[in-house]
Amino acid sequence: MASPGWYSLPVALKSAISGLQGAINNDAQFTSFTDTKAMTEPITFGIQAVGSNEAILITATPLKNTVAVGAPDKAAFTLVAHPDQWEEFFKPIPRMPYQAWGGIRYLATRARMVGMNIAQEGVAVHGNELLSAQFHHLARRTLELLRDGLHGPMKEDEEAEQTEDHITGRYIFIDSPLWGRSKVFVETSGDGPQPIVFCHTAGSDSRQYHGVMNDKQAMEALTMFAFDLPGHGRSFPGKNHVPGNHTNNEDAYVGSIRETIKVLGLKNPIVCGASMAGQVCLAVAARAAEVGAAGTIPLQG
Repeated sequence: MASPGWYSLPVALKSAISGLQGAINNDAQFTSFTDTKAMTEPITFGIQAVGSNEAILITATPLKNTVAVGAPDKAAFTLVAHPDQWEEFFKPIPRMPYQAWGGIRYLATRARMVGMNIAQEGVAVHGNELLSAQFHHLARRTLELLRDGLHGPMKEDEEAEQTEDHITGRYIFIDSPLWGRSKVFVETSGDGPQPIVFCHTAGSDSRQYHGVMNDKQAMEALTMFAFDLPGHGRSFPGKNHVPGNHTNNEDAYVGSIRETIKVLGLKNPIVCGASMAGQVCLAVAARAAEVGAAGTIPLQG
């Protein structure tokens, strides 16, 4: 049950809304999204609580962005969630999965899939779904700026400036299900007793793990490996690759992990991944004996 004020976002976020127009017009990230030839005409999007007849309306243009409160039907698309979900989202440090709009939608979708007895109807993007996909980055950044307007910028962990890189890379050959024989790029660092294999997110590559792979404590505790899937990053497409075909499935991904572990000669490694790779980690856990994994660490994307 949400606090009374959250049944109307313009009321609950009044203090943040007052400074939102200035914030988005002075935000380098937001203005980089609008100062582009892709913005051929103004786009208005909204943020609304289920049951409310008012929404926060943002109109984005290459020249100036404006903020207003009004009827949601004035927006091309509107992000709609329950008051208690918005209340959780706008906390200084939201609990999982309320850190992002995508987490709220995932929770609603998952609840409907498994028949959870919680109210999730109405959590959706109302309006033009195509424009929502095209300009979702504007809505995402607006939500972040609204949260900053309530609580100030979220504090980030300070890290010492890196002056030396400890990662080395090389190519290996694996026989991957679906993709066939593939020349795969693998990076490694650390000399700790526990081997761990990092798996990248969809469309990415092993460089997203460079932070942890250069961490002093991690290098002492772990021997770390990260590889690019066939056809990703610095890995070559597999022998069976058909140009323009980017089909992936569980056997292909789990098989690539299994074959990489086999070629590297790893004994009882942990397999870690985020987002798409986090889901694959669940499959690896179920097939641990086949893969040769001692455990998995599935992470949210």
